[in-house]
Amino acid sequence: MLSEVEIRAIAKTIVDKAKKTAKVDQGSLKRSIAYTYVRGEVIFRELYYGQWNDNSKLEEYANQLMPNGVKWKIIYTKLGGEEYEVGRTRQGRTMQKKAVSTALRNSSNNIKKLIALVRANRKKDEGKDKT
Repeated sequence: MLSEVEIRAIAKTIVDKAKKTAKVDQGSLKRSIAYTYVRGEVIFRELYYGQWNDNSKLEEYANQLMPNGVKWKIIYTKLGGEEYEVGRTRQGRTMQKKAVSTALRNSSNNIKKLIALVRANRKKDEGKDKT
């Protein structure tokens, strides 16, 4: 098993290579490519520009260079703030899914609207009973 220092060195190499292949010359893409190491999992992050299909080769380098047995994922953030993940499971299968944070925000807003509607209806019903 690799140590944390070795995993961080591999992740840094992947990030450096991806920054060199970034296709957008505004500089914000290169600044957005980064990694964090949390509880044995490497999380790569990148700002995603949709008009350039693969704006850097971060995913390709992560697939090639990350050793088996190390859990990792890539979180792309689109310009509107929407996030989605790309990663590989321990068995080697690739995955792509929407980030949980956006789903929670949407559902919690709907729940808050529902609670407010129920409270408003209760107040209406209480007002009718008193007359």
